[in-house]
Amino acid sequence: MNREFLTDGWTLTAGRGPVPEHVQNVSILGTVPGCVHTDLLAAGMIADPYLDNNESALSWIGLTDWTYTHTFQWQPGAEHTELVFEGLDTIAMVSLNGELLGRTRNMHRRYTFDITDRVRSGANELTVDFS
Repeated sequence: MNREFLTDGWTLTAGRGPVPEHVQNVSILGTVPGCVHTDLLAAGMIADPYLDNNESALSWIGLTDWTYTHTFQWQPGAEHTELVFEGLDTIAMVSLNGELLGRTRNMHRRYTFDITDRVRSGANELTVDFS
């Protein structure tokens, strides 16, 4: 068995929702595992949510759809290839190369997708859309 961890090289972008203008149409570094709040904070796009009344001012984050995107290289050779998520919080759609792999609705479980017939030699784009 060969394992590759896809933890580096993610980007984060805002989708539908009450997104402030300075965050719209901007891609930032996404940390996986991680969360939107800490990625926005690390990018200097929000104030510290633990200070003063900042948490209330940042409520728009939970009302916004978010997309994490990652491009990875794959070479054929394995008989079976799976994509495993140890937790996706909470309502998400997982796609590979524009093709929907599945939908999630529970943070407290593992999600495994058989991508044997969907992954292609070379670059592959993985997206996780959170609602």
